[in-house]
Amino acid sequence: MSKDIAQIAAWLQPQEILFDVDVRDRPHALEVAAAAICRARGLDPAPVVRALWRREQAGSTALGDGFAIPHACIGGIAQPTTLFMRTRRAIAFHAPDGKPVSQLLAIMVPEEGARDDHLQLLALVARLFSDSSFRAQLDGAPDAEAAAEVFRAGIARVAAASS
Repeated sequence: MSKDIAQIAAWLQPQEILFDVDVRDRPHALEVAAAAICRARGLDPAPVVRALWRREQAGSTALGDGFAIPHACIGGIAQPTTLFMRTRRAIAFHAPDGKPVSQLLAIMVPEEGARDDHLQLLALVARLFSDSSFRAQLDGAPDAEAAAEVFRAGIARVAAASS
């Protein structure tokens, strides 16, 4: 595996994992994700929420099969950061298949970061979540620790296949 793929795969491991999150709708889900990401880094969540919502307005980040990857470029971070959130109830997210979303992987990349890194990260996420067994394992994970392990194993598989 190239160093680049190894680094990008490492960024994919969620720094935060939230389970059974009670959200009303898509904007509320983005607010909750931004608040959690910013709380851990001492950042103001308001500009992060605006950046996530601007990206959603350009086109839904839902990929289908109940999964979305809200993402944005933000200031105040040195490297990409991710947060996985599983909602208590699936919410409308304007997915291409029309299905509601219950799994979100929020990705924040540095405003000053390399655009290519951002695109490679999104490509790895799409590859990871196109695996139905990975999605099923994640959906069945009983807690954050188990979900983190599902991510580790899935990321290792995707990264190995990319090398």
